[in-house]
Amino acid sequence: MQLRKRCIEILFEQSPLFISLDQFAQSLQDWTLEPVCHEDGEIAMIYLIKGAEFHFATCGRPLQIGRRHLNRLAQLLAEHGHVLTRTPKTDLRQQRFNQRLGFYPVAEDAFDIHYRIDHLRRKPSCPSSL
Repeated sequence: MQLRKRCIEILFEQSPLFISLDQFAQSLQDWTLEPVCHEDGEIAMIYLIKGAEFHFATCGRPLQIGRRHLNRLAQLLAEHGHVLTRTPKTDLRQQRFNQRLGFYPVAEDAFDIHYRIDHLRRKPSCPSSL
């Protein structure tokens, strides 16, 4: 099965939208879908990218978000100078996650808070011991 098609099916299964799979796939035609897999090949996360806009959806067994995620954000920042994302107003956990990464709110609509990031936060350096 084509990997993009499988990603669309996974995303569709998680979608609250009342549209057909074909309509859903059509709505994603301008998006790049990048699966992130466990070592055994199971899809754990899917990045959705359209220009400077970045989203991800988790699926299957959990995969810790770490360096791979930050490296992809860094690539997008280098390409576009900023990255945009949206988070549902009701998802406080995702809002905190975005803010920990360095995203800041720039707008909101009826459902979502729109975020932007211009650079990744650096970990503070450890004080040297005397």
